[in-house]
Amino acid sequence: MLLSSSMSAVHSTVTEVFTEAASTDVEAVGLAIGLGLVVLGIVLRTRENGVRAALFSALGCAFAVLVLAVAVHSNGALTGADAPVAQWFVDHRSSTLDHLAIAITTAGGPPETAALGILVAVVLIWRTKRYGPAVVLLATVAAASILCTALKLIVGRDRPPLSMQLILETDHSFPSGHVTGSGALLLMIALIVSARRPTAVRVLLLGIALALTVVIACTRMYLGVHWLTDVCAGALIAAAMVTLGGFALHRLDTATTDESAPTRHVSQVAR
Repeated sequence: MLLSSSMSAVHSTVTEVFTEAASTDVEAVGLAIGLGLVVLGIVLRTRENGVRAALFSALGCAFAVLVLAVAVHSNGALTGADAPVAQWFVDHRSSTLDHLAIAITTAGGPPETAALGILVAVVLIWRTKRYGPAVVLLATVAAASILCTALKLIVGRDRPPLSMQLILETDHSFPSGHVTGSGALLLMIALIVSARRPTAVRVLLLGIALALTVVIACTRMYLGVHWLTDVCAGALIAAAMVTLGGFALHRLDTATTDESAPTRHVSQVAR
């Protein structure tokens, strides 16, 4: 009965979201459902149910993006903080921060992210003699970027006014391509580098990747080219794709371990 009522709530929220009838309450419920799915994924992960854990966590992030997209399209309550946050960044600008923000946002741009992703993939293949992790890395970042581009075209949100922009950008604003692409790449690199390492090392590397993603998101708002909901949606898309990409990496690692185990066993018997 609990599952039935939960599915009914999800169906009701999805219906209102897709009909663009989302009220403040519906937006709140939608985000709560997204968070609930992510938490469910985490719980399933602790029980070593990898497939369902990855799917539920990714679905939760994707559902939250959907709620944000409709809130943006209908000027819903979730966009209420966009203008104040944007103005706060404008009010705290300085010449030094201007140059720093431009340097960071340039380094995290789509062309630079693609180039870094290819470079990392080449190094992975060279160091590990395996194509799997490199393919998963590139596929994850590419999928996140494609989804981001598609949402930009569907939602069609305008950039902040030109009076706020330190660098001119006139294409669609929601979600942030910088945050989506760089976030996906940084998190995937952290997962790959921290594989088979102690938990503390994994947490540290993932924390660094998250911190860098937040910095890039802040520079986009500081430069006046994105709203808060834009960068939040970009981060959620990256999280959804990295969740699936991380599961794919885990499966590859497990398959490699299983393949090498019989070889070691036969060698021991031969001796």
